[in-house]
Amino acid sequence: MPKKVLVMMLLVLLALAAFWFWPKAETAVAVLDKPQLEAIAEPQAKADAQTAAPVQMDQYQQEELQQSFSLLSQAYAAELSYPPYSRPLSAADPQLLNPNHFDTVALPLEAGASASLVLPKYRFSYPEAVVFTLVMDGLSPQHARAELREQQSGKVLAQADLTATPDSTEWPHQFDASENWDGAMELVVLFEAEGKTQQLQTGLDYSFPVATITGIGSSSSRGSDLVIPVELDVKKAGMYRLRANLFTENKQPLAVLTAEGKLTEGSATLDLKAFKQVLQQQGGPYWLGTFVLELRSAMPGEPNRYGDSKEPGFIVEAINFGQLSDEPFVLSDEEKQRLQFLQQLAGGK
Repeated sequence: MPKKVLVMMLLVLLALAAFWFWPKAETAVAVLDKPQLEAIAEPQAKADAQTAAPVQMDQYQQEELQQSFSLLSQAYAAELSYPPYSRPLSAADPQLLNPNHFDTVALPLEAGASASLVLPKYRFSYPEAVVFTLVMDGLSPQHARAELREQQSGKVLAQADLTATPDSTEWPHQFDASENWDGAMELVVLFEAEGKTQQLQTGLDYSFPVATITGIGSSSSRGSDLVIPVELDVKKAGMYRLRANLFTENKQPLAVLTAEGKLTEGSATLDLKAFKQVLQQQGGPYWLGTFVLELRSAMPGEPNRYGDSKEPGFIVEAINFGQLSDEPFVLSDEEKQRLQFLQQLAGGK
């Protein structure tokens, strides 16, 4: 379970606990028969505020809340078995395996007909073309048109009439890139159906790469970690975050790895580390790919920028698995306190 999800669950449960146990204060209302001028000049004794007793939960509610905290503490304890920079990855993690996935935008129409807008991915990098397909099911419009716009200003960056395939079920197109494309965009497709103009619209992100992954260096062992140096060509200095997936040689998922660092322009390196336990006794070689290279925003409200990779992935050379130590991951004091707190709540203390 991703750490952000655990934190959100914790906040929800803490809010629920606060709702049940927080004491409610009675509001004191003073009623005067007549306005008295003397009352302004002479201090009056203040009545003590009456405080109601804490709201009591019945046994079922207490057990239900404790069970929720118990499940949360178990999930959090499992998360803490691994360092945050090296988490297990499996086929059951589609969002991590394909972080640039695009969810098809569909428009239901009458009599079971529908129109869909399909893109190969959500985030594009220069000089990639923005490729998309309008898919029709149960109707054959005579005309379709597409526009690519800046999301913030609404400025039209590209537009074109679409041409259907021979069976008129698909209307593929691509907008070739321009060097000044950068930031959040909207793709709008208009077509005639059911006697009126229909519209499909979706957001996408286009960026001029702020850095490029050019390769990886020789892997090595450091304590209980396999260290993989990732080589970059940095075009814009700043604080970077790199996420990548580590697979076996035959592309079975092993781990999602992350690293952060402040990089200057020019050649740079970020070290990804794979904790021994996530390698599942696999000594390699490995395959490293599914890169997400992000330049963190320096100011509030400023969007993050993205980099790209010269290749979809790289082979990580095999290591002597025995060189990795069996040292367990050591929790920070904050993590220990958080886990202890959850366990206490789960025990009803």
